[in-house]
Amino acid sequence: MLKAVWLTNIDSQVMNSRKNLAEGMQRLADLGFNTIYPVVWQRGYTIHPSEVAKQWTGAAILPNSPFVGRDVLTEIIELARPLKMRVIPWFEYGLMVPPNSTIARRHKELLTLDINDNPQRVQGANGELDPNVWLNPCHYRVRKFMVDLITEVVRKYPVAGIQLDDHFCFPQELGYDKFTQLSFQQHNLGEMAPIEHDSEIWIEWGAERLTELLQQIVSSVKSVRRDCIVSISPNPLRFSRSRYLADWQRWQELGLMDELVLQVYRDRLEAFELELSKPEVQTARAKIPTSIGILAGLRTRPISSQIIKEQVAAVYAQQFSGLACFFYETLFHEQLVPNPVSRSRSQLSDIFTLSQPL
Repeated sequence: MLKAVWLTNIDSQVMNSRKNLAEGMQRLADLGFNTIYPVVWQRGYTIHPSEVAKQWTGAAILPNSPFVGRDVLTEIIELARPLKMRVIPWFEYGLMVPPNSTIARRHKELLTLDINDNPQRVQGANGELDPNVWLNPCHYRVRKFMVDLITEVVRKYPVAGIQLDDHFCFPQELGYDKFTQLSFQQHNLGEMAPIEHDSEIWIEWGAERLTELLQQIVSSVKSVRRDCIVSISPNPLRFSRSRYLADWQRWQELGLMDELVLQVYRDRLEAFELELSKPEVQTARAKIPTSIGILAGLRTRPISSQIIKEQVAAVYAQQFSGLACFFYETLFHEQLVPNPVSRSRSQLSDIFTLSQPL
């Protein structure tokens, strides 16, 4: 059974040194965790040394970070081996990058835009801008970059697989740059793209372009290592497909996923269990290993041990392939700010050991 956790470089110190990693991974192993998803692509830079990233950003690794002068992915793999833990690098930011990142400033022509030529999408009821911009999944240069970036890891490191999450997407409001609009016309006999970005025609067309990119990634990864797991960790399907054009049900049907880790970040148990019962989830789990992503908390959003326990128990009771917790620091801390409040060893054992099915 999968018991996984995401390792981040934000709001967490676990990756900042080999010593921290060794201690953290032992703590996870003691609780029965057998898989880690360490971040390797974040905010327009890699956490591990990457020649592909260097060609695009001028930096082979995240500048001015605790990772300079190290190969943190090698460290993780070495530490995981005696603990019998799988390592699946997590390309957290997918196609998303900060607007002030080197890659966004150097390659503005590769950013996709909204209908007002803005690379930042509008989100929320108050019309605030998303703080990030998006690389264009329709552009052949972006596709080559993503394929090369991911395949490089599979070629260099003995990892169990690679993971893409909800940021591997094509936000619904974007795609109104000239390149994408011309591409739409070429695919649709000269017809202009609909102005309404919630049009089903637009959603279907954009979703197919993102699927094409995933097909290229999977083909390249599998050509290097046939046994390399392609793990996808999306949002629930309705939201994922309509808002981000990430049709993971289609991906499953096409055989593009080896593992589904569905993010079900809900506070109420009823809402959590409702997502687990959705037909598309039940269909996926009949075809491929399907696990459930559980939110253990965020820096400013504490989640009680009781809520986590109830959700873990629900995953066990419904006999999913496993679970994954976001993220390491909140797994061990019920609260991070203003002062950290640790979860006790007995609380964690009660959640992850005593409630595990035989």
